[in-house]
Amino acid sequence: MKKPPVLRIAAVQLLLVSLTSAVLHLSGKPVMALSVLIGGALCALPGAYFGRRAFRDGGARAAHRVVGNFYRAESGKFILTMAGFAGVFVTVKPLNAAALFISYGLCVIVQWILVARMVR
Repeated sequence: MKKPPVLRIAAVQLLLVSLTSAVLHLSGKPVMALSVLIGGALCALPGAYFGRRAFRDGGARAAHRVVGNFYRAESGKFILTMAGFAGVFVTVKPLNAAALFISYGLCVIVQWILVARMVR
């Protein structure tokens, strides 16, 4: 069974936020550019962790391990995301919170779209 392309999805997300961030930075909005980049990374990196952790095992004989891996992967993704947001709000000054959350939300939508297209 072929493993899902989770790292490709994270790479596409990071590429999109990097390009958007570069355009914003070049147009004279460095705080917004950094906020967009961080928001995208807070979505893509825990998502990549989830994918790598959840899909380590495969096959019918490993069903019990697969279920356990999914629970651990989702818990780890949640912890990484929450710790990432907390760390950003404590350490990054100045920060455009709206740009951070919008970028995060758009990355989640991009992830859904890419997963839906790859599942077909």
